[in-house]
Amino acid sequence: MMQIDFTGKNYLVTGGAGVGVGAGICEAISDCGGTLLLNDLDAVRTRTAVKKYPNAHAIVGDISNAKDVERIFEEIKNEYGLVHGLVNNAGIGLHKNAHLADESEFDNLYNIDVKGVWLMARTFVRQLMEDNEVGHIVNISSVHARETTAKYALYAGAKAAVEGLTRGMSIELGEFGVRCNAVAPGYVDSEQSRDAVASWTDKPKAWIEGQKNDYQSLRHMISARDCGNAVVFLLSHMANSITGQTLTVDAGFTNLLYANSFIPNTQ
Repeated sequence: MMQIDFTGKNYLVTGGAGVGVGAGICEAISDCGGTLLLNDLDAVRTRTAVKKYPNAHAIVGDISNAKDVERIFEEIKNEYGLVHGLVNNAGIGLHKNAHLADESEFDNLYNIDVKGVWLMARTFVRQLMEDNEVGHIVNISSVHARETTAKYALYAGAKAAVEGLTRGMSIELGEFGVRCNAVAPGYVDSEQSRDAVASWTDKPKAWIEGQKNDYQSLRHMISARDCGNAVVFLLSHMANSITGQTLTVDAGFTNLLYANSFIPNTQ
């Protein structure tokens, strides 16, 4: 079996200073020997996060600002060289009915979750073409891109846009050998996710147990590292002929027509 070895290559991960999916991505890339270029908006959090990995560098910047994105890539090129893989992980959520949201909430969500993905991908690809090099993109989507629930219409729309952008760019970049894919996580267990659950139910532990046991085919919690492993696969030579695809990491959540509790016990 071919091994994944990222030694000597640079991987830029946006939103990598948190404890959720971004952390799992950074950990997986680092374990494959890759040099981490860890981006986030908060300088203190970013510089603290890079200490967790043996070969990581803090890249502070705002992905939703075109000038800052240009600066980020210039800084990396001057200090560390070519970026071989871009992971557009940075994103925010919005738990609110679309008709109750205001314009500033819409703009903030789409500036980060959609515009930021496009700005980073655009600048990355332009730099690749200037240097006549090949690199690959993985965008982080969500199961909400295809199935969603109340108070997530705007978030679902943003993630659907990410998947559409992924497919479209994969077509445009194919002739240059640049692959563009996405990973769509389901409920990933983390402190951040548990806090989100607690914001809509007074019994968060019961909700999480119900998600695991009643709404997933595989009845274990999805870890951030599970998502990181999927990202590493898509960035690697093992996915050499895969582009324009979304790999769903949801323990079978979106496969279920009915909850497990509605299925008769046939044993």
